[in-house]
Amino acid sequence: MRDGILVMDKPSGMTSFQMVQEVRKRFKVKKAGHAGTLDPLATGVLPICLGRATKIVRFIMAGHKVYQGTMLLGVTTDTYDAAGRVTEQRPLPSDLDLVSLQNAAKKFTGRLFQPPPPFSAAKHKGRPLYKFARQGIMVQKESRPVQVFSFEILEMRLPEVDFRVHCSKGTYVRSLVNELGSDLGCGAHVKGLQRIRSGPFDIGQALKIETLDEILESKGPSGVLIPVEKALAHIPAIEIDIDMAADLRNGRPILVSRLRELMESQDHESDPELPYLRLLLCRAPFSKNGSGSQGKDLVSVVTWPTVLKTDNHKILRPIKIWPGKCAVAD
Repeated sequence: MRDGILVMDKPSGMTSFQMVQEVRKRFKVKKAGHAGTLDPLATGVLPICLGRATKIVRFIMAGHKVYQGTMLLGVTTDTYDAAGRVTEQRPLPSDLDLVSLQNAAKKFTGRLFQPPPPFSAAKHKGRPLYKFARQGIMVQKESRPVQVFSFEILEMRLPEVDFRVHCSKGTYVRSLVNELGSDLGCGAHVKGLQRIRSGPFDIGQALKIETLDEILESKGPSGVLIPVEKALAHIPAIEIDIDMAADLRNGRPILVSRLRELMESQDHESDPELPYLRLLLCRAPFSKNGSGSQGKDLVSVVTWPTVLKTDNHKILRPIKIWPGKCAVAD
């Protein structure tokens, strides 16, 4: 089997693309891609999709992220992390303590608008911003909305500070640290950063290259690849009946009003940061409240319908259909 998701623990100093290349060589597959770039300095969870699983990259990338790291106060760099050139050094505030630092970090939570850093993989005219920045051209891109659910200060060993960030996709943690340092008046940059969670995957599942090689030698690819249906477990789901499943699998759109009835009957609560919805078919007799169902098949992933309360005649077309039996693990 060469189709599935591999959760790697990217080492510092390696780019996300280089990690994908290492995996591609080992699995001998043409199609492979990662689900969310990590800076070369950063380590931690990097989901890599192989074969047909590359078609679900966007769904995995939509999951929340959790990072843990260390910042260095008093020093600013052009990349906002330790890989960059020092641009300024300032003394720390004399009254800085744990409480004041925690309060300062809370200012950078909630709905924020962040421009991509000049040294980033965001594109401008088809080229990554970091290529312009290395030539001394600092391109300013339009700010993008992100959500920072929490920005915790874990420990102080001034000038070093340990922290944890829980955020939506697209959030630049080093930009948060840079902005915090600016707010404190002393500057700051990321000294070390680890992604400990990405969507449904956490650091406990992530494999180092050496461990991957050992498992491949002893068990083969099936010993490490996660199937597609399990990789989508972080996306909210509702159960649908056999008629709706048949409509979807036969290419017929469904009415939003029909979907709304099922959602309301199952007391479904959406995740505003995940714009997708999984539709599951119960193999046991269909139950609106989901009780007593023994098995479920993944039928489709649809875009979250934002007009549920206003347009009963709007149709909804799926993004992805699974035509046959695709069991969902509980």
